[in-house]
This record gives sequence, C-alpha cells and structure tokens, in this order.
Amino acid sequence: MKWPLQRVPKSPIRMTIPYAMSWEKPARARAEGYDHDHEILVALPPSYHVSPERSYPVLWSMDGAMAFAVTSGIVNLYTVGKRIPEIIVVGVGHRSETGMLGFANRTFDLFPPGSVWSDPGLARDHMKGKGFDFDMALPFMKGDLFLDFLVDQLRPSLGEKYRMADDHALWGHSAGGGFASYALLARPGAFGRFIIGSGTNGLTIDLEAEYAKDHDDLVARVFIGMADGELNHTELSAQRLVSRTTLLAENLRLRGYPGLDLHTRLYSDRDHFTVMPLVIGDGLQHVYADLIEGLEKPNW
Repeated sequence: MKWPLQRVPKSPIRMTIPYAMSWEKPARARAEGYDHDHEILVALPPSYHVSPERSYPVLWSMDGAMAFAVTSGIVNLYTVGKRIPEIIVVGVGHRSETGMLGFANRTFDLFPPGSVWSDPGLARDHMKGKGFDFDMALPFMKGDLFLDFLVDQLRPSLGEKYRMADDHALWGHSAGGGFASYALLARPGAFGRFIIGSGTNGLTIDLEAEYAKDHDDLVARVFIGMADGELNHTELSAQRLVSRTTLLAENLRLRGYPGLDLHTRLYSDRDHFTVMPLVIGDGLQHVYADLIEGLEKPNW
C-alpha cells in the first residue's frame, strides 16, 4: 500500500534562529608548492544567516571529509546544548572523489620536513619489517607548506567570504594531531586553541625543547587526548603514539607557562578510532570554556 505524501502545515510560530548548522558547497584551493587542489568544507553556525553583523570563531579541522562530518555534528550538538559557543567549522583535506588514494596524501600534508615517525632501533626496525620505510617519504613532506597555506593563504581567502572572528582553533587526530602539535610550536600565535588527538612525532618533541630555550610563555588553550587501547596496537606502539603524545603533554605541563591552559586525558576502553568523538567533544569544551563562562546551560 502506498502512503500519500502530505503537506506539512505552516507553523504559526516563526523561528528566528535555526538550531542546525548549514553546510556550504565544497570548494577547492591550491596551496603554493603543490600540484593538486585541496577540498575545502565549511559548516556555518545556526545563527549565521539571521545575524548578519555577527562574526564567529573558527575551528580548522584536519583530514577533510573524513573528520568533517563527525566534527561538525558534535559542534552542532554541543552548540544546541550550550556547551560551546557558535563557531564556523572549516575542513581541509584531499578531494573526496580521490578516495583512499587521495587520503594517502595526508602523510605529506601533515608531516613537516624532518619528522620522526619511529624511534631508531626497535620501533623503526619493526616498521621497516612491516614494509613501512618512512625515510623514503621524508623528501616529500610538506607540513610546513601546508601550515603556511592554512594561515597565510586560505584563512584570508575564506575571511573575505565568511564573517570569521580573529579567533582560530586547530583540531587534528593521529597525523592531524601531530600536525596540530607542530603548529603550536612552529607558528606560535597563529592559532590560539588546539585539540590534539593521539599524535605527535619526534620533531615536535625537539621543537618543544627549542621553544623553551627562548620563551618563558606559550599563550594557548590546549586539549590533548589519547586512548589506552592504542597501546594494544603494535604499529601504533612502534610509532610511540601514546608515549610521545604523553611526553609532549608532560613537558608542556612542567614548563609552567602562565599563558598556557592545558588539559590532558587518557581514555579507557577506547581505540584509535573510537576515541575521536570523545577527544572532539571534550576538547571543544575545554578550549572554548572562556567563551561559554556565565552562559546558562539547559538542564537536560
């Protein structure tokens, strides 16, 4: 039996502010030093189209389409629940139609020159035994160019189109987390908020030590999260994923930077993928806590 479609009657009450974010049509941009385009995804906050004088903080999400949907979904949910302020989400990564072949390019985007994937000795020998010789990829690492692209090229371009406040957060997981931790130290001040999920590399540890030699403060709000289940994955252990990320958090804590608001969590009974939504949700609440203080939350 076919059920006839029925028209939804018009509501007598007109809602002035929607409760859902709106997604823009995917766009493309080419970074300097690249021979291919990146896909740019943008989600606008619920009040964007009815508050034309308002500007919004921006969350930059790494890994493009893979992380954009879950990131925007959690941002939308937490906005409705008044856990975070309304923000713009920008996802940057390989073009969706290139699939996993394009996804492999993330390694070149998210690791800067000089990156250390596995420690010399036991860890590196294990990865090479599995066919992963990261040294062969080092000449193609473009993390420094990718960071410049985000800050110097893409940010001004999108800022002309969208009402972006001068308040930028960077979020990434795994290699994206390594990139976020690199950005924290390589271009301090370019982003004021960071959500770092399960990832850093030996280069970042060295950068942190170098930064501390010449600076007595690091002004940023930073959330670092990882999963205990990652220790049960041999290849992730060979990349020192949990230990390096923990070491970075511990070193930053020990510096005692007065302008650094740092919070770290080690999640139990989670793995490299299932921890992502928790890192995003808890990270958002930490890095935007200063913008939500005093706002009454619904008692749901």
